Amino acid sequence: MRWAAVGAAAAFLPACRGDEDRGFATGDRFPAITLPDLDGGTTTLAAYPDAALVINFWATWCGPCRHEMPSLEKLSALFHPKDLLVVGIAVDSDRNLPREFRLRHQLTFPMLSDSDQMLSSDTLRAPAFPITYLLKRDRTIARIIVGAREWAEPKMVSEIEALLAVKRASAPESGPEGAGPTFTKGVLPG
Repeated sequence: MRWAAVGAAAAFLPACRGDEDRGFATGDRFPAITLPDLDGGTTTLAAYPDAALVINFWATWCGPCRHEMPSLEKLSALFHPKDLLVVGIAVDSDRNLPREFRLRHQLTFPMLSDSDQMLSSDTLRAPAFPITYLLKRDRTIARIIVGAREWAEPKMVSEIEALLAVKRASAPESGPEGAGPTFTKGVLPG
């Protein structure tokens, strides 16, 4: 009975748990990486030399990961991509699953694949998914956030601006009456 209660409680945690051994920490330099993107090419973090980065590791099988994707898209729309760029890194073993998810949910920020989890599990020792690394322009880790967040909430956006020394490029604009805010989106680099 006790194990059933523990299992039920774990189901409500804001992240999909994994190995608890923590790897990299705040202040560490994030590793230089080259990963395949979801469209068959490869991308390196050096492709975004001037931007601070929000790197989110996620999976389609992870409920909290799927839940936070729309708010990451909104966060991405608030900043010029040369100032702050959101990068999703899917850990699904089948790259088609995150590709389909991206298309279905009209996600426009760059998406890479860590399908063998060599980066997320072996190098970074991510304790859970989703896990997000806030990287300064020099690629040092300003903060590691385990679990899902509402990334476009004003308090979170202000925290990101302060930690990463970035400034919003656009504020939410009023959409059609009753439609809620809309966001102005910049053009992604190369």
